[in-house]
Amino acid sequence: MTKEVLLDRFDFLAANVEEIVLLLNNQGEVLKASAGSEDWLSAETLVGLSFPLLFSSEMMTQINTQIYTASQSAETVSFQYSMKEKNSPDWVELGLKEPHIWHTRCQKISDEELIFVIADRSEEVKLERKIINQAQRDPLTGAYNRRALMTVLSQSVAQAQRYDWLCSFLIIDIDDFTKFNENFGWDAGDLVLQQLVSNLHRFKRTADFLARYGDDQFVMFLPETNIDQSGLAAERIRVMVEGLEVPFSQGDLKFTVSIGATTLEGVDETHETMLRRAEENLEIAKASGHNRVEIDEKV
Repeated sequence: MTKEVLLDRFDFLAANVEEIVLLLNNQGEVLKASAGSEDWLSAETLVGLSFPLLFSSEMMTQINTQIYTASQSAETVSFQYSMKEKNSPDWVELGLKEPHIWHTRCQKISDEELIFVIADRSEEVKLERKIINQAQRDPLTGAYNRRALMTVLSQSVAQAQRYDWLCSFLIIDIDDFTKFNENFGWDAGDLVLQQLVSNLHRFKRTADFLARYGDDQFVMFLPETNIDQSGLAAERIRVMVEGLEVPFSQGDLKFTVSIGATTLEGVDETHETMLRRAEENLEIAKASGHNRVEIDEKV
């Protein structure tokens, strides 16, 4: 293939796609460039530059690997890159203004040249993540749902056992929630659920995991937390909730919670047995008058 034919084909490709298209030599130098629909990029500024040097050291290694692998075969070599401004100062100078997810394809077109195509998948990835996130969230409170909870608990308990770590669960139950809804209405009940979750999020540590477990129940997973610490955390939540006053059209709403706490006991423990024990502790707290905390008996 002559150089003229090669350049004609590049121009045809660049004119008919929205992606960024680069013509590279085997060393990664940009011979020709098209910005496609990316109006933030002036393609001419790329010509003559060593393409891999525009990336951070870690990404440069991946780019070089992609270019080398493509140059040694007839296959298209694909990679996906997360482009963040702080890690891509050269691209910021070229016009990059916000984070991007780039899906890239590199293919050999002659013994000396390669085509490198960059497709911006940022919006697709955001949509995919939004869909996944919505599937894992309770629509009323925004807390994770039971399905997400079970996955996290199963993995976390197994990991804690493997590395001889500690972990605890709290089951938080709103006292007499059915009567509360009957007395004040479902709107008030929904508001209480939302306010409880909002305050639990402010209370919990970054590593803690909160999910809606039932209509009026929530589970908080506490990594690296022993039996005494879980009891203290549960008591702090109980006191915090007891002091809440939720503004409502019929007057401020007050409510309390009962909490059952449990802590990982041994190698035979599973997240199911821990949840069952936490539920048993919760029943004891409720049977003892509500607005209480019950933890595992110390062995």
